[in-house]
Amino acid sequence: MDTAEQLFYRDGFHATGIDRIQAESGVAKTTLYKHFASKDALILAVLERASMRVRSSLQQQAQRLRGKGLERILAPFEDLQGVCGEDDFNGCLFNNAAAEFMYSNPPIHALAREHMDWMRQFLHQLLEEEGFDPQQAWLLLPLYEGVLTVARVQDSEPAIKQSLTAIRALLQT
Repeated sequence: MDTAEQLFYRDGFHATGIDRIQAESGVAKTTLYKHFASKDALILAVLERASMRVRSSLQQQAQRLRGKGLERILAPFEDLQGVCGEDDFNGCLFNNAAAEFMYSNPPIHALAREHMDWMRQFLHQLLEEEGFDPQQAWLLLPLYEGVLTVARVQDSEPAIKQSLTAIRALLQT
């Protein structure tokens, strides 16, 4: 699954075939199909695992910063600098999946949507717990995802800096 995730993330879901995953992972094709009935099943498993990893990381950070107010809200955005600066950075895996499977694979698109819904609910909860208007999550999620999108083609630092400035202004009014 690690190899599949790396290849899907770097090269795209449609561009990455089972033969390539098998060759780069060293796993026999029969073994791959024993665990995953199809490429779509593998994609769903990769996305589910990646979503759980993101959720766990964000929840752990939120727990550590409980009661820190604005600092707790800004932390996920500040972390984007490291994420966007990685050598293999290629945007948001879930947005990539949603774009590639917008009309062709409802279960994969639904899983990407579910992850975005969770992100919005997570931001809603953080805002509420820290005494801010939780409806602002509808504005924070596009800022977060926007940084990930912009960073695919431009330096992420200005986008992150402006997003942080906008969040401070939004929440301090």
